[in-house]
Amino acid sequence: MKDWSLRILVAEDYKDLADSYKIALEERGHLVITTRDGIECLQIYNDYVKQGTDNEKPYFDVVILDQNMPGMDGIDVAKEIQKINFKQRIIFITGYGNSLIKKLRQLSETVEVMNKPFTLQALITQIEGWPIYLWREKAKQGFKGWDGYEGTSVPVGPSRTG
Repeated sequence: MKDWSLRILVAEDYKDLADSYKIALEERGHLVITTRDGIECLQIYNDYVKQGTDNEKPYFDVVILDQNMPGMDGIDVAKEIQKINFKQRIIFITGYGNSLIKKLRQLSETVEVMNKPFTLQALITQIEGWPIYLWREKAKQGFKGWDGYEGTSVPVGPSRTG
């Protein structure tokens, strides 16, 4: 895997769609786990967090949820996930965007919606565009942690080497 690969959990009850998401995203170097419904998605999410597969990053980078799934709908799955990790990034994929929008107030601001139909390229752009958003958020806070030795800029001021 490449350094920039993302860990992605997908809950989609249509196998062909889930498979197409998985293939397209894995071709981009991402780790993708697909589930068939909300209950299985939540179980995989909980297992993943408990395993602590990576101490620095014990959560998925993004969870993709179909809103209408058997067993447990996307909103209920998202609520449970956000009890574990309030900042978990979630993308809803749905053909029922208008009814979903009303329910989103119950969730954190890290939730996004993509209305079906969309292209695989649109999904990839939505997913991979997130690091740009994170960079902008860091820029708003300033670069207080910058030590002057990273990046392409030359630090101004006295030399740190003496």
